[in-house]
Order: sequence, then structure tokens, then C-alpha cells
Amino acid sequence: MNPMSLSRKFAAVLCAIVLLSGCATQQAGNQRRYFWPPLPERPRIEWIKAYSSQLDFPKEGFSAFLSAIAGDEEPMRFSKPLDIRSNGKGQIYVTDVGYGTVLVYDLVKKQVRVMGGDEAAQFSKPVSLAIDDDGSIYVSEIDKGMVLVFDKNEKPLRAMKLSDTVQKIGGLAIDREKKRLLVTDARGHKVSVFTLDGKHLFSFGRRGENEGEFNFPIAITVNHKGEIIVGDAMNARIQIFDGEGKFLRAFGSRGDGPADFQLIKGVAVDSDDNIYVTEGKGHKLMVFSRQGDYLITIGGLYSILQTNKEAPGGFVIPQGIDIDATDRIYVVDQLNQRFQVFQYISDRFLKENPIPGVSVPQ
Repeated sequence: MNPMSLSRKFAAVLCAIVLLSGCATQQAGNQRRYFWPPLPERPRIEWIKAYSSQLDFPKEGFSAFLSAIAGDEEPMRFSKPLDIRSNGKGQIYVTDVGYGTVLVYDLVKKQVRVMGGDEAAQFSKPVSLAIDDDGSIYVSEIDKGMVLVFDKNEKPLRAMKLSDTVQKIGGLAIDREKKRLLVTDARGHKVSVFTLDGKHLFSFGRRGENEGEFNFPIAITVNHKGEIIVGDAMNARIQIFDGEGKFLRAFGSRGDGPADFQLIKGVAVDSDDNIYVTEGKGHKLMVFSRQGDYLITIGGLYSILQTNKEAPGGFVIPQGIDIDATDRIYVVDQLNQRFQVFQYISDRFLKENPIPGVSVPQ
């Protein structure tokens, strides 16, 4: 995604203001699709779906028949969802601090369940998530100062005690190339790096406003070049480091403009290493290039609980975000008690999935 022209940036901002009408385009078969920027611009993001309970899964075959006869089962809705991760195989994990558990949205089996089943009581206050290349799931327990690790079948593997090094666990990220776990320390104002079995390697950062210093770092991710990207929440900026914690660059400032931050909540990268930031106070999703150039804003404040509308891109305090290997984007929409799914439309994706009226890259 190259930096946009001023006209494209204006279209993006306009689209954020007119969430429903400005971003919608009617396609064949009366299926409405939502793009940012809106057609006829070259779209970069498409809204796919939102999930708030198992009732959002399409019913087929016997399930549809049973629903027609007996009605829908009692939905398992979110209370206070916080973080989200996809394993890339159809299972979406969401921490819910209201319930004190991890909910699993299984897009293959079309069901919602509690991670751990009868053993779900093992969680106290799960907050952040990470998934490694083996499919192992890392869940932070901030009250216990621990990270609980489960295998790809969700069976407990180990508990990593981090409280000797980390004062308050913030976000988690996996450095896939170096096979390391990265942890932001929200109270200690630093980033700590561990092996995947919990051995502390090193930490970097301290409290402050200078380059390489933090003020309540929360979100963290690693791009495909091994650079560590940190959401420095109360400094209202994104800071980027090399794999050893050396400061490289930063971008962002506090304000209410389309490229400004007020309260950073989550950060993720797509296959082109564009940086996605959820902005809690601004109720929006913002996208920047790897170098920090502002590209586009998705969404804006919209409460579905008051209107019962679908409201693609409408947020009330967006929180955790994850992007899987297919460039599917998952965003926790906390006070709307749901998560939304988007698709990054890379050049490669557009070639494989043409959009009527949009030129396919050569």
C-alpha cells in the first residue's frame, strides 16, 4: 500500500464520517459490500462480517431445520472482550475480562465455546493473547503475573511466571523468526523479551518521553523484517525498534485529527507491513505505512446496542487487533460487544479475487 494522494486521504476521512452510506457499494445479487476507500477508488480494506454470538453463524441443513422448529439456542454473548487472535485455521480466540475467560469462535464448526471447557476455571483475569508457529496459545493472567501456555488442541502446557521481571503484563507478541515472546510492561514502562519457555533474555526502555522511552506501553507486534512495533499509549505514538531493542523510528502525536492518537489500544501488521492501530478514544482503526506515513482511517463512533444496525466499521472503543496470514483483520469492538472482520486487499489478493469495476494489477 503506497501513501495516498490528498484526494484519496480525503475520501478515506469522508468515509469514516459517513460510515454506512459512504463506504457501501451495491454488487450483483443485491449483496452490499463495504470498502475503504469507497468505489470507484482502488479499495484497500473490505468489511467482511461481525460476530457477537453463535447466532451470527449461518445455519445450514439440520441446524436450520431445528432452529425453525424449536427456535435459536440462548446466545453466548460477550461481556467485555479485550484481545483477539486467529490461529489461521478457523479458530478465533477472544479474551473476555467480564467473564474472566477466553471464548473461542470456531468458524469451521460454526460454534462458540469456552476455552478449556470444564477446566476454564483455570483463568482468573485473562487479558492478552499470542499464538506461535506451532499453534500454541499464550494467555496472560495479569493478576497472577503469569502467562499460561496451551498447545494447539488447547491443552495446558506450562505456566510462565513473569512477575519477577514484569510489573504488569500488557500486550504479548511472538517473534516468529527468533522464537521469542515479547511482553510490554505497562507499569514498568518497558518491553521484556523471553524465550518461548519463559527464560528472560533482556528488557529495554524506561519511563519518559524521549526516543526509546515509554509511558504505559500497551500494544506490541513484530513485522516481517523482525522490527518490534510498540503502542506507546500515553505518549500517543508508535515506536519501532530492531530485534535487539535499538530505537529505529517513531510516529504519531496527540490530537483529534485523522492521523492523530488519543488512546492507543492495539497494533498489528499486514503482509505488506502496513501498521494498523486501534484508537480507543477516537473509536477508529488507523493504517500507516511501515515508515509511519498515514494511509487511511476506517470507521468511527457508532453504537449498535442502541440501533441494532449492522454498522460496518462502527466502533465503540476498539481494542485488540490481529491480522492472519491471509490478511484477514480481526478487531475487538468492545462496547458493541462484538468483533469485526475485515480484509486487506493487497495487489496479490486483488489479482486472485477481482472486484467488479476495479483494475487488476499487472
